[in-house]
Parts: sequence; C-alpha cells; structure tokens
Amino acid sequence: MALSVEGGARWTGEGLQVNGADYASTSARGPIATNSSFTVSAWVRPTGQPGEYVTVLSQAGDVAGPFFLGVAEGFWSFSVKPEDGNGDAFVTNRDRATRVEVKPDAWVHLAGVYDSADGRARFFLNGYPVSEQGVATDPLYEAKGPLLFGRGQARSQPADFFKGTLADVRTWARALNADEVAAAARVAAPDGAPLDRPEQSAPIVCQNPHGGICLGSLNAGTYSTTSFEPKLSYTVPPGWANGEDLPGNVLLKRNDDPEEGAWGGSYIGVYQNVRAPALCGEEAQPGVGTSAAELAAWYRTIPGLEIVRAAPVTVGGLSGVALDLRVSDGWRSPCPLDGVIHAVPVIIGGGVSALHHVIGAPVEMRLFLLDWEKGNVAIEVTAVLEQHSLMDYLGGAGAGAVVDSFEFGS
Repeated sequence: MALSVEGGARWTGEGLQVNGADYASTSARGPIATNSSFTVSAWVRPTGQPGEYVTVLSQAGDVAGPFFLGVAEGFWSFSVKPEDGNGDAFVTNRDRATRVEVKPDAWVHLAGVYDSADGRARFFLNGYPVSEQGVATDPLYEAKGPLLFGRGQARSQPADFFKGTLADVRTWARALNADEVAAAARVAAPDGAPLDRPEQSAPIVCQNPHGGICLGSLNAGTYSTTSFEPKLSYTVPPGWANGEDLPGNVLLKRNDDPEEGAWGGSYIGVYQNVRAPALCGEEAQPGVGTSAAELAAWYRTIPGLEIVRAAPVTVGGLSGVALDLRVSDGWRSPCPLDGVIHAVPVIIGGGVSALHHVIGAPVEMRLFLLDWEKGNVAIEVTAVLEQHSLMDYLGGAGAGAVVDSFEFGS
C-alpha cells in the first residue's frame, strides 16, 4: 500500500523520521478492519522525552481514531475507543506500561492486540505483555480513514504528534498470541535495540472480566483508583472488595454480600456524570440538567419514588445532596422490567459511566449527587433488604464509614 509523506517527514536508513509536526499516512483507506480483531506493531525511537500524549500509529475515523499506539498519560500504551468521538461521552480503554519509564532516544518495540471475540485490548512492550489480562472493551467502531504514522486524531483534527523514528511497522487482520508478538519483535530488531522484559504493570486481579483495573478482594487499608476520574481514594475494613475500576465506574462491596436473585447484592457504586433515566426504556430523560440540584428536583417528580430523607452533604471535597430513596408500597410500573418487575429507574450512565440502575420494593438506597468540575459524581449505596436495611448497611456493615473515607482528587 502506497504511503504519503507529509511536511518534513522523511525516510532514512533507519526508518521513517518525523519531527513532531509532520507524519505519513496511507494514500487510501487503512488496511485494518477496526471492528474486527487486529494487531499493530512498530519499532520506535523517540527523539528526546515524549509528551504526555503521543501517537505512533492510529487509523483515522471521522472524529477520532479507534486505536492509538504510543504514549498516553506519560506511559507507553495501547488505547482503544468503541465509539468515534471525543469528550466525556466517549470512552477510551487503555492498557499501559505503568511501571516502565519512557526513555528518550532509545529503541522500543510496541504492539497492540485487539481481540473482538474476547472483548479485550492488550499492549506488549519489547514483545512482552505489560499486564496479565489487558483491558476489557466494548466492540470498536469501523474506521474508514487512512493509517496514520506519527500522529493521532482528535475532534477531527491532527493531534499528538510523535517526534522520532518508526521502523518495521506491521499490521495483522487477527489477534496475535503472546508468542507471535514476541517473534514479531525479534524478527527486525534495530541494531542495539534491547529486548529486555519490562517490569509488568500492576497485575490485574479483578474477577470481573469487565471490571477494568480493579483490585478484587482487599485487605483492610486505604486504596486509590487507577482508571476512574476524578481519582478516588477510599478506606475499607476487612472483608471488602473492589469489583470495578473503570473511567466512569467504581464498585465496592462486602464479600459477605453475594449477588443473588433478581436484585443482586448490596454495594457501593461511584459513577461519573450520570443522567436522569427515562421512566421506560434505557435512555436519558430529555430536558433534565446534570447538576446535583437539578437531578434532586427531578427525583421529586417521579411517580412511585419516595424520598425518605434529603440533606445537603459534602463527600471527599465535593458538595451536593444525599437522598434516601425507596419505592411506594403497592406501586405498579406502567412498564415493568421483563413484564413482571415493578421498578423505578434511578440513574443512567452519561457515556464515560456505563449503567442503568433501578430501585424496587426489595431495595433501599442512599444516593449522593455531587457537583464536579466536569459535571457530577454520583455515589449509590444500595441495600438489598434480604441482606441489610439501608441503616444497617450504612452502620454496622460499614458502608457509611467507607463513604465517609472518600477523597476525590483532580
């Protein structure tokens, strides 16, 4: 496939050299069907210290690329996007070499593997996986633009230029296994390039295959999220677990509260930028604002939903309102779930957060709605009455103390 060189990009004996303001691209649509499994790889040598976000390889969409191989948040990484867009409503899933410094002027082999059947993206550095499982992702969209060498795309504009040399760029229309990625790294290693095994990123011990970089069962102590924004630190007593750490979702629950039956188990959920849900159907309710006050006012209008208690609150540096919720006795929904479950929709994800949660007679809930600089943060404390009343869950079971320990960062 022919390659078009833009600006000052040029070919040298070592590969394609780009200067941080130019790039190369295929002259036609890129070779990768991004809505199917694929693998991309390249040897790269940055000139000087790369910036916090730098793209070595991507394929253009209308607004943003579905994958980015390069540097993200200061670490070598492979990032994927299920939907074509930028901003809070569009998720980016990222596998990063979080324990490996990006060295200037040194060769390194990068490879990204997307397995559409498994729903995972995995990053390899010098032929070695940086994490045990990679990251879970929804299916990627089909990008119909060119393959980009030395830059990415954001908001339909060129972005995140790379400065350095690219060599032995390869693509495959399938997900390579670990042995095949290692062989690809060795086959055309530049002179003097190391193939040392990098220190592996923090192991993923999350039992939930779609829980992101969660920590699983926890010892008593203080922990911080890795993916969730805004960053959250929290303290738990013995017997708790972290079941999700995603850009928009955090899940904390006791090991003694298993998910059983239609209503599951008791838990604490933390979500970025939730919306008011439609009363029938999994979609946002139009015309409802996203501030704590606007959402709280909307809850007062919902048929069948009782606000037992409402109070101003500050949690972890964010202010808003706390609502204790339950469903009215004998209430019947005009659109029961599965035709039989009479529930009131309470919150739905706003794009980065992914959820659609309801409340019914077997459940009590305390919902914290907190204003945040980029929208809102919601904390859902749900007690399944077969396990706890809400007051017992907040008190003796320790959920209230866990929420009181929350500290939100920037």
